This record gives sequence, C-alpha cells and structure tokens, in this order.
Amino acid sequence: MNLARLRWLSIVVPVALLVAFAILLRSPFHDFLHEFPGVLVLIGILAVGVTIFSFAIFGAIGRVEHSIIQRNRELAAVLAVGQATTSSVELSAMLDKALEAILGVTPAETAEIWLATDEGELTLERQRGIGAVALRVRDRFAPGEGLPGLAVQQGSPVVVHDPVPDSHILSRDATELGLRTFCALPLRHRGEIVGVLVVAARERDAFADAAERRLLEGIGEQMSVAIENARLLGRVLDAAALEERERIARDLHDGLAQVLGYINTQALAIKKHLASDRPEEARELVDSMEEAARHVYGDIREEIMGLRAARNGLVPSLHTYLSGYGRMSGVAPDVRITPAAEALRLPGATEIQLLRIIQEALSNVRKHAGAGRATVSLDLAGGALRLEVADDGRGFDPSAPSRTGWPRFGLQTMKERADAVGGTFELSSSPGAGTSIVVQVPVTDREAVAYARAAR
Repeated sequence: MNLARLRWLSIVVPVALLVAFAILLRSPFHDFLHEFPGVLVLIGILAVGVTIFSFAIFGAIGRVEHSIIQRNRELAAVLAVGQATTSSVELSAMLDKALEAILGVTPAETAEIWLATDEGELTLERQRGIGAVALRVRDRFAPGEGLPGLAVQQGSPVVVHDPVPDSHILSRDATELGLRTFCALPLRHRGEIVGVLVVAARERDAFADAAERRLLEGIGEQMSVAIENARLLGRVLDAAALEERERIARDLHDGLAQVLGYINTQALAIKKHLASDRPEEARELVDSMEEAARHVYGDIREEIMGLRAARNGLVPSLHTYLSGYGRMSGVAPDVRITPAAEALRLPGATEIQLLRIIQEALSNVRKHAGAGRATVSLDLAGGALRLEVADDGRGFDPSAPSRTGWPRFGLQTMKERADAVGGTFELSSSPGAGTSIVVQVPVTDREAVAYARAAR
C-alpha cells in the first residue's frame, strides 16, 4: 500500500458506503429501517462499516509508516557504512570501521571481509564481532571452497541456516557461540569480484528477509568501491615512491657515486706521491678532494632539504626550501609570487612536480651557473600557472654538447616532470647571458574557483 492508493481508498470507500446507505433506504426494507428496531440495525451497520473502514485505513497507514521507517533505517545503515568507508584511506582501518558499522545496523553479530588475490584465491583480511576466531575455519579459500568460495563460485549471496559443525562453513567455536545463520555476499566492482563479506547471527531467521539482504547488498556495493579505491591509492603511492627512489638513485649516481669514485682515484694518486716523496703534489690532490667533498656534501644537504620541504603545498614548501637554499649556496633567490598564484590550489602530485623542477633548476644554478643572482617567479595568467627560474650566470649554448653531462640530464628530468602534469617546458640560455627555464601548467575551472574564493 502506497500513499496514492491510500488517498484513493479514503475517498472511494466513504462514497461507496454513502451510496450503499442511500440504496438501502430505498429498498423494500424502507419501512423497517424507519421504525424500531430497524433504526438500531441501521446504526449498527453504519458503526460496523465505519469501524472496518477505520481499521483498514489505519492498518494501511501503519504499513506505509513501517515501510518508511524500514527504508530510513536502511538509508541510515548505508550512510553509516559509507561514512566508515570514507573515513580512512588506509585499507585495514577502513574495513575495521565498516565492519563495526555493519554490526551496529544489521542483525549480524560477527562479520569478516575476505579479499580476492591476484591468484584468484580469497584471504581473510579483517574480522569483527563476537568470537575472534568463530568463523575462521581457514585463512585462505579457493573459489568453491568454504562459504566465501561458494559465494564467489555462484556469484550471488549465499545464506545458510544451522550448518553442520566441523563442516567447511562452521567450526565448533561458532557452535559454542550459538551462531546459526550465515550469509556470504560477493563484493563486485565493475563486474569483478574484489572480495566477500561474511556475516553471522544467532537468530535462525536472520537475513531471510529480502529487505535485510537488500541492505547487505547496498552496503556491499559501497565496500566494493572503497576497497578498489584503497587498492588504487596504494598502487599510486607505490608508483610515486618508486619514481622518487629512482630519482634519488639517479641523483646519487650523478653526484655522490661519481665523487666517491673521484676521491678513490685521488687517494691512490696521493699514496704514490707520498711514496715518491712528493708531498706538495699530494697536498694539491688533498685540496681538490676537499673541494669535491664539499660539493657533494652540499648536494646531499640540498636533497634532504628538498625531501623535507615537499610536505605543505607548493608555496609554503617553496619558501621553506628557499630559506635553506640561500644559507647553503650563498645566493638567496628573489621570489616573485603573485597573489593569484599564491592562493591557487593544485593537485598534490602537480605541486610536488613543480617543486622538484624548481629544486633541480636551482641546484644547477648552484653547481654550474656561477650566478650572482637568481629569481623564482610564479604567476597565474591565461588559464595557466607560469613558473620561471632565471639566473645571471655564465649561461651555455643549449645546442652544444656538454662536457660535464649537464644540462642534458637535468633539463631532460625537468621536461619529463613538466610533461607528467600536462605542462610545457621552455629553455632560454646563451653564453654569458644567464639561463631561464619556463614551465606552464594549465589550470582547471575547479582550481580557478578555489583561487577566486580564497581571493575574496
């Protein structure tokens, strides 16, 4: 019974009763109904009709109200699980909160999550509720094995009442706890099963109602998306960590490893000079080793400083980095950041790449440019963020081969970082006229809106 039918029922039934009453008054019983005890009979018929109508109406209202309350509970349950699944990006913490929410909004008294592996098996990930090992017959199942594997094999929810103890479904620990109903629900994301939700309760008729199974399916859909998002985030973080490790490895190879090799060679030469009683030549080599060590120490300090800086957003991290860079290099760069660029909010990956470009450019200024002045500029114009790092150093011919390996490698790294965030990279340099690099990154409407709100 819905509200539309209830509305028509409340109109049609009274009209039908009035028509029936009018017909009865014009029937052969007309004289009887106008005399005693006919009047009492007529009043009794009206009373019975009104009573039946009232009970029918209020019964229908009660059923509609019960349905609304049930739907509200389902929505509240789905909302609670949704909040749990979005409360943490860490998979284990998210699953723990989701299972706690399931225990609070469903008849389930214990619940567990099995996740699908790349090999096609199911492994027990998290468990909550009465009896820490109540359902744990095994920690790993193949499709078709155990209740989780059976749900994967069938591709649909599986509900079992009063299973036999020591079976592939129920352990004796679960029997002692009085668990009698078990339900396994496959968790799907884009047609692929990513895991299985298993719940159990003491009630024999738990999860028998279609509404309860519908609630579990709604919860399962949210958990499927949350599980897949957590996995994707993990892959992204792993890829970012791998990229950063490769970058550090390249920097160490081009800096520390080469200098250590140079020092080793010089140390052998010093031994020969000392053995040949040529201390002055040995002292010159020691001085050159000291200079090389000082340079590599600066490179390592700069690398550590850059890793520490990339934590708080582009502009704050840039200020942190530049304050340390100025003390270390002796050249404090001029910083020119417009209010529009400072208020702009970019994705974290984009901000990190831009900061790395600035660090690479300034590292090259310190090591190769011999500059007395450097400038870092950020501006928002023409639907793009424009970054420029310029110096007044010795410059170079970009088309000429480099004897030191720079700027070929450093420029390539900066260009790859600009390409990774959808930006462009431009280089301008000539001998004696300094060097300038310009990176432009498109700004989306959403990022522009973020700036506009911050600017107000």
